[in-house]
Amino acid sequence: MARDIRRNGTRLNATKLPLLVALAISLLCESGCGNPPLPGVRPQAPESEPVENAAQSEVGETSQKEAAKTAPPQADAKPAEPPLDQTVEVDRLLAMRLPSEDLTVGWIRLFDGQSMTGWRNAGNANWKVEDGALVASEGEPGLLCTSVRFSDFELMLEYKGTDTTNSGIFLRTPMVPKDPAEDCFELNIAPPNNPFPTGSLVGRVKVGEQVDEPESGEWHTLHALVDRDRVQAWVNGQQSVDYNDTTNLANGLIGLQFRESSIKFRNIRIRPITYAILPAKELKDFNEPAGDIKAELSDAGSLTLTGGKGHLELLQPHANCCIQFAAQTLAENVNSGLFFRCIPGEDMNGYECQIHHGFKEDRRRPVDAGMGAIFRRQNAKAVLSDASEKAYVTIIADGPAMSTWVNGVQVVDWEDSRGPNANPRKGLRLEAGTIMLQGHDPTCKVRFDSLSICPLP
Repeated sequence: MARDIRRNGTRLNATKLPLLVALAISLLCESGCGNPPLPGVRPQAPESEPVENAAQSEVGETSQKEAAKTAPPQADAKPAEPPLDQTVEVDRLLAMRLPSEDLTVGWIRLFDGQSMTGWRNAGNANWKVEDGALVASEGEPGLLCTSVRFSDFELMLEYKGTDTTNSGIFLRTPMVPKDPAEDCFELNIAPPNNPFPTGSLVGRVKVGEQVDEPESGEWHTLHALVDRDRVQAWVNGQQSVDYNDTTNLANGLIGLQFRESSIKFRNIRIRPITYAILPAKELKDFNEPAGDIKAELSDAGSLTLTGGKGHLELLQPHANCCIQFAAQTLAENVNSGLFFRCIPGEDMNGYECQIHHGFKEDRRRPVDAGMGAIFRRQNAKAVLSDASEKAYVTIIADGPAMSTWVNGVQVVDWEDSRGPNANPRKGLRLEAGTIMLQGHDPTCKVRFDSLSICPLP
């Protein structure tokens, strides 16, 4: 935030006035002509950035730098409302929401059909969105990778190539793999004369002869199931490999490869394999409710929170993990949340994934950051839930990278660039912390029908 520069008043000698007026005119001209600000004056910060230290003394540039080194961590202040993102096509995002039968078992989309949200280009290939597909046709060989890692999962997608396309799906991969026989699983897309044709795991096992050769220029499906040390794959519904790994690959990114000739991918979905906390018959995995909150289990194992401000804390701490839950708000304008990487035993000092269906005149303009937002850190790109219906939310916390999905569509792709701090309200916390379910106020009433977790080792 720009400093308010003040000067002590002094009595001016009348003979010096013309010189001072000329100097003032010169300075005004410079500021109006786009010249850099005067030394020692910081430019105005963008409105979307929270104010970090509004109490700096009026010192020179060197003193400001020294003060910045010792400035306290960023306060847990609500950031200014960002400009409306006109590139987000809300109707298309709403249409991309998955059906309840897919959401119930944990499926989410890795590609929303209109943007590169959630993807990072590890090379210089010309990846772009074209007609609802991720497309690359030229550049050096390399990967387009997810921004977060996955451990155990099921993956499904469609691809289209030419008769000379050499591409692949990289599973549990680093951004720049060195050897697919050692540091990733490469499910290949390649012509039949390749040593590892489409459906093979490069450097590990060749596709079975029972799989029909995919025709070039047509859309085809690839399906992979990666569970612990077993990797299975199918091409157009025909199983191509069933492989047991001995290299101890535990997790990694999902990568789409450009290598030779054009390649297109669409309908990219993944189902993290998690273990269930809810539904449950008893709350043995939780501490006693803290604050005014009341927690009640139904006969079906759903958990309803009512009563007021407070939280229900899961006993087991987690650092990097995938969290999935289904929640139904049971009153008007409910405000709740799921906190993760919390300081154990303290009152919701963690990252908050927001539970709030409200929006203003536009779903791109959420109330209180929106369903799936990382509250006070990153707003949801659009509100894709409705108060009258159950919402399915996925959170992946992977080091400083955090992503969330609502009803199968990604709404947050954010990296915490703040300095380290034990309290996530004030800075980056990478250490393991507990998960807390929030009761926000006396009107809060929310039911959690499911809660499951997949650690990222």
